Amino acid sequence: MTRQPSPTAKDALLRAASGQGAEMFDDGYALHPIARQAAIATPSHWVDAFVVAAHEDGRIELARLTGEALRCWHFDDLRAVLTTGAPVAVHALYGVLAVGDELLNVSLAR
Repeated sequence: MTRQPSPTAKDALLRAASGQGAEMFDDGYALHPIARQAAIATPSHWVDAFVVAAHEDGRIELARLTGEALRCWHFDDLRAVLTTGAPVAVHALYGVLAVGDELLNVSLAR
């Protein structure tokens, strides 16, 4: 029996960014190219935050720099990528999470 290597943080980001396993561009799955461009083109809607917690079921807890809580969801487990205290940005209009150079589609809790 061959043991499979454990996924790295980069593997998780690539899988999440590609929407692997998702059939559609629903909130929290694959990021549609038009939504990506729209988020990039509207910089005034980005909110700086940091990671409070990431959960196995895809729930992500964030805190704005003001301390206000933000919650979102992604279909993949991003715990390997979203470490507590890591800086991120959220596009409040289009539901995009920026993690380093990667942009992920998330479902924002309203």
